[in-house]
Amino acid sequence: MIKKGAEIEVDILELSSEGKGISKLDDGLVIFSEKTLPGDKALIRISKKKSGYAEATLLEIINPSEFRIIPPCVYFGICGGCKIQNYEYSKQIKYKTGVVRNALERIGGFKDLIVPETTECTEIFYYRNKMEFSFSDDEWLTEKDSDNVKQNFALGLHVPKFHSKIVDIRKCFLQSEISGEILNFTREFFKSRNVSVYSTKTQSGFLRFLIIRQSKNTSDLMVNLITYEHDASLMNEFSQDLKIKFPEITTIINSISQRKAQVAVGESEFIMHGPGFIKEDLKTGSGNSYTFKISPQSFFQTNTLQAQKLFKVLVDFAELKKEDNILDLYCGTGSISIMISGLVQTVIGVELVEDSIADARQNAQLNNVTNTEFICSDIKNYLENKNDISGINKLILDPPRSGLHPSICEILSETKFEKILYVSCNPHTQARDLKIICSKNMYSIEKVQPVDMFPHTYHIENVVSLKIMNDF
Repeated sequence: MIKKGAEIEVDILELSSEGKGISKLDDGLVIFSEKTLPGDKALIRISKKKSGYAEATLLEIINPSEFRIIPPCVYFGICGGCKIQNYEYSKQIKYKTGVVRNALERIGGFKDLIVPETTECTEIFYYRNKMEFSFSDDEWLTEKDSDNVKQNFALGLHVPKFHSKIVDIRKCFLQSEISGEILNFTREFFKSRNVSVYSTKTQSGFLRFLIIRQSKNTSDLMVNLITYEHDASLMNEFSQDLKIKFPEITTIINSISQRKAQVAVGESEFIMHGPGFIKEDLKTGSGNSYTFKISPQSFFQTNTLQAQKLFKVLVDFAELKKEDNILDLYCGTGSISIMISGLVQTVIGVELVEDSIADARQNAQLNNVTNTEFICSDIKNYLENKNDISGINKLILDPPRSGLHPSICEILSETKFEKILYVSCNPHTQARDLKIICSKNMYSIEKVQPVDMFPHTYHIENVVSLKIMNDF
């Protein structure tokens, strides 16, 4: 029997849905190990032992997988970002396809589904349009930094499983090169002036977060510095120096947050330069383009170019017609509603967050879209009102990672929409929800298409279309 602390050699067979290597012993014990890839022969140490599985830490790669590559990022394996950047991209695609297939089969109970290969990302580096960097007085020193003195000032990304520790990032391959330059400029500006960093322990300090949002199809660029309070003199100086160094920046914002929790959301805003928002264009498969206003708190798909592919899949699956009346639940700032508005008769978007609904209405006006309506409401309450959904023939769902509440799934299982389109960034909660929605045999899965929105991570977006059974 393998015990905690045991060191063993294993062959890594596959990756778990969280990017951990999976190996199996002769007695059937499944072992999950960090930093291992399929094809590796590895020496690992058991760190946790349960009745059906074990977790282990990597000690040595004895024979590397033929699909291992050298990751370009020097922070690989340290920050919580690109966990599989050392895995060939073609293999990442096959892995993500398997994650979706396994979730639908094992969690949803759907057998013999055809799951096409995941749609690849056009740009596998510098693809994000938004990055959140955290300030901390608790710098994480890597093995390479062991000779350095630990600083009480860091600006970068979180270390997994450590709430306050931050890797002092100098270059990141997720957003853009100018984003990295803005990051380094901001660090040096405030560090040279001995400006304090907010501490969750003392609940004091000035600097909290740096958020950079950058449009892909326009030239707009936002810098949003979140601080504990507003220092007009300091922020004016920072804004002026930032504009001189980076004239590409179109708006600079100082958001204020006095929350105890480290959440990168401002409670109020001071616009230091520009309009206080950026605009992004999204292009449809038919060549049309829509413009969206993105304010500091707005949710917007993080990978613009890949979002366009995702929306094309959604439109193709929906088989939209001019007489269709669409209900778009969890509509956010209205991107899906507005993108499909020219193909249908009406779209109603529903969302609980008031700021998102306000943005959605503005985005509709911005694009001269007149056949959409955006309603701020609890989703369950809205669905329970039969008058609200009367006349709707197709439904779109795009919930957060946590998925749908079981009661919402139960309501949907008894509806009679011609089609339900479910977009999810979490195949596991999606499969769980689909199992309930299809439990009354009212609906069946028609098509599935995974889309890779986040290369080098284990995250995967998935689109599923449900069709109503002929008997109904």
